[in-house]
Amino acid sequence: MEQLGFVRKVVEDKAEVEVRRISGCGGNCSSCASCEVKHVTVFLKNNIGAKEGDLVEIKAMPKKVLKYTLIAYMVPFIMLVAGIVLGVSYFQSKGVESYEMYGFGVGMAFLAVSYLIIKLIDRYIGKKDETVMEMTRVLK
Repeated sequence: MEQLGFVRKVVEDKAEVEVRRISGCGGNCSSCASCEVKHVTVFLKNNIGAKEGDLVEIKAMPKKVLKYTLIAYMVPFIMLVAGIVLGVSYFQSKGVESYEMYGFGVGMAFLAVSYLIIKLIDRYIGKKDETVMEMTRVLK
């Protein structure tokens, strides 16, 4: 997965790069308001000697992108479903009248905990200094 980025700032061995998100249809269709493409700012290791104002090619490692996407979406989903199932089962076995509502509340609590888990995973990955994207060459 290759993208283009614009180097905004270089500090020591890191570069602040503005990357334009690529939408499924290319982002230029006038029939759809959801195609508005936003910029994302990322900090990348400047191993190619890019300077401020350079246009650079950025390569993302597909396996790592998929891994982190699964973590970001599946951990909350699994925690929500597990919380609802466990909560409904528990409150139904105790004979609570509105066991569905309480089960949903437990699911929401599990969902909140899942975001804390993701935050911990994010910190762990940050400490490993694992790169998902890297600059491959300067274009301009």
